[in-house]
Amino acid sequence: MAMTAAEALRDYETDGVPSSGPHQTKKADLRNVIGGIEILINAGGIGSATWKSTKALLTADLLHAAGSVAIVYSDTASVNNGLYVKAGASGFGSWTQFTTFLPGYQFVTATNDGSGTTNAYSMDTSPRLPAGDGVALIEFVVPATNTSTTVTVTFDTDAPLTIKTASGNAPSIGGLIAGMPVSGVKIGSNFYMRSDQASAAIQTAAEAAVVAAEGFRDQAEAYADFARNNWAMAASGIGIGAESDIPLLLDPGSVNNMMVVLGGVLQMVSQGAYSLVYVGADAFVRMTVPIGVPYEVKAGNAVTVGTPSDGTITTPKLAADAVTAAKISAADAVAIRTKIGVDAAGLAIVASRMPIGSIVDSASNSYAANANLSTVIPRDDTPPLVAEGTQILSVVITPKSTTNKLRCRFRGQAAKSVIGSIISAIFASGTGISGTAGEARAVDMQTAGTVDYTVSIGCEVEFVPGTTNAVTVTVRVGPDATGGNVRLNGTTAGRFLGGVSAATLVVEEIKA
Repeated sequence: MAMTAAEALRDYETDGVPSSGPHQTKKADLRNVIGGIEILINAGGIGSATWKSTKALLTADLLHAAGSVAIVYSDTASVNNGLYVKAGASGFGSWTQFTTFLPGYQFVTATNDGSGTTNAYSMDTSPRLPAGDGVALIEFVVPATNTSTTVTVTFDTDAPLTIKTASGNAPSIGGLIAGMPVSGVKIGSNFYMRSDQASAAIQTAAEAAVVAAEGFRDQAEAYADFARNNWAMAASGIGIGAESDIPLLLDPGSVNNMMVVLGGVLQMVSQGAYSLVYVGADAFVRMTVPIGVPYEVKAGNAVTVGTPSDGTITTPKLAADAVTAAKISAADAVAIRTKIGVDAAGLAIVASRMPIGSIVDSASNSYAANANLSTVIPRDDTPPLVAEGTQILSVVITPKSTTNKLRCRFRGQAAKSVIGSIISAIFASGTGISGTAGEARAVDMQTAGTVDYTVSIGCEVEFVPGTTNAVTVTVRVGPDATGGNVRLNGTTAGRFLGGVSAATLVVEEIKA
């Protein structure tokens, strides 16, 4: 059997095994391969060969005499394309690949198959890409601008190739622009472009810099004319037939400082022919210019504004937030404090001027003792009463308004001499106070599952007292019907932490 080109030109001594060392191609093997191709060409073998689009179709067709030649030209696996020779009689035997080289297939066009991504292109080739490195020049159009320096391209069903510039560098981000034609060759696992992207990028950047420099030059010249009170060219061009915002080289400052000419006819701003608009700090003229009609926009009439005389600036002429404290007179400062309700030192703001939800007043008290509390607060389905338990805390506060509410918060630590519940409750009383007299406003119940085990107790309530008379808020604590003593700030053996962790009651008045 004739040696194939893949065998004669293999990379390693043992095909596919790098550790076997590089293969030294023998001239005799090359003469064998090339000679076979010459024989086929001279004998007209290629011209009379059987042509199949895939290797699978060729393998299924054995109705050819021994020594017949076939060509697979469009298999999606490029390694399957090439010349084949038939072994065995017609109807028997097999096809053996002679070479992957296809005459005349040195230029391949690849098209986007639609399955790729921004940085991983996927292409179909026509004709199919021959196997081997550098055997064909491949051309395709970039389907998407790259957002990474690592970009791959896959041809047919072959393994992805990493795109490199001609100098072997990775393309820069945005260097492969959608719609840009690219040509190159496959070498190993890389696709090398024929051009060096770096030089193309430099040229593009240089061209952009020239355009920008010319724009700044024109803008500087326009502002120079404007400063000299000359009519400066602000814009010119050809109409497109639709209303548009045309950028101006300078800011005229006012539409009255503009002169617009369409096709040699001066336009009138009073008739709404054009207007001055802004996008951020950039100035534009908004107008409609008929298709193909030339236009010019000039700016001038700059007026120098002098320094105002002392005492000539009135209130309407001042911008918002332009006056600082240093510019306010002492007499006006007193008047302002009176209006906002603060004293001469600027410290107190009356409650009526505070925002809703503000704390307009507060009062507090604490209980640091460790005494026995034995009066029971029943654990049943009735509100605790002011006669139940033992009062430990009391706070008096006078609401500023009948609509304000009081927020009452109680917290502490307690222990019980026997297993059972510790109950605490908040009460409120006073002349004219709304609500049921003598009943608790809020209740907390904690179960002491172990004798003398300290638990946190506390409750919180918000209510509207409905009066501006003094309100007394109290806290009462006691055991449930299981009896025993309750002690705060420690256990029945004594106080802990020196009273620093005292039980507290805080009452705050909230602005309605």
